[in-house]
Amino acid sequence: MRTTAPSTTTVPLTVYGRRWCAISQMIRRYLDRMGIPYQYVDLDRHPEVDRQLSWVTGGRVRTPIVQLDGQLLVQPSVQELARALSRTGVR
Repeated sequence: MRTTAPSTTTVPLTVYGRRWCAISQMIRRYLDRMGIPYQYVDLDRHPEVDRQLSWVTGGRVRTPIVQLDGQLLVQPSVQELARALSRTGVR
């Protein structure tokens, strides 16, 4: 069994999601397993952030949205998130 050491490099990382969204929870579990710190914003509890994201993404907000080092990833798969983290030096 292979284990991964927690990341020591940190970049600003925020996950915007909803408690009932399975993809949002999958992304959060991945980050937790990898030991990568992040801020979570529940869009159901923060409708003002939902409106801001709607403007930024050009309409409908699809969750999760991951903000990583200045870029937005809309509904990333775990593999897409892993590649983005790697590019920023987190993994």
